[in-house]
Amino acid sequence: MHYRIPAVLLLLTTLTVACGEQSTAPRPAAPALNADFSNNPDVGNGVVYRSGSDFAICWTDFSNGLRVCQRTRQFPVGSCGAFDPIGPVSDQEVVVRPDQHDFFSSEVVVNLMGTMWITVRDVTQPGDCYGARRVAEGWGSLHYTDNDEFSPFNPGDKSTDAFGFMGEGTLTASDGSSVSYSGHARYALHPDGSVTALEQVVQAH
Repeated sequence: MHYRIPAVLLLLTTLTVACGEQSTAPRPAAPALNADFSNNPDVGNGVVYRSGSDFAICWTDFSNGLRVCQRTRQFPVGSCGAFDPIGPVSDQEVVVRPDQHDFFSSEVVVNLMGTMWITVRDVTQPGDCYGARRVAEGWGSLHYTDNDEFSPFNPGDKSTDAFGFMGEGTLTASDGSSVSYSGHARYALHPDGSVTALEQVVQAH
């Protein structure tokens, strides 16, 4: 048997409960989640792996002679590149096409992003920064992406692995002035093991 409660009775019950409660100040709104690949909800997805990673990458822009190095740890200390490390950066690996028989044959997409120490040198001019003139250095950010991280471990993979880096930051020159840095590099790893540099750009003004 189905019983239907009259709507008026539900309304009276609701008003009685509401009037019996003490008024309280509204709760402050919770801050919105600033989500990115390092903290976005993945519902326990077994193909998403997150970790922290130390990282270093350098490249040279042959059009202007500027070379950039971005890293989380110090190189051997010289007259440049000395800083206090602040820890690893966020790394996310997503297994796009898992191989149940050989994990290293899986297709794994990588995103890595974080704060790094950046040093820009002019390798066309002699100096005391690893043999070249220091242009500027300081903290900045780097974003690394790779569309198939395991390609080098899978000789049977006939696809081309594309990976690249993007960095930026406001650095400090030797005279104390500010220098705006931006740079990016893109590479292709071919099935025969050779690597092609598609772009290597370093700008510091």
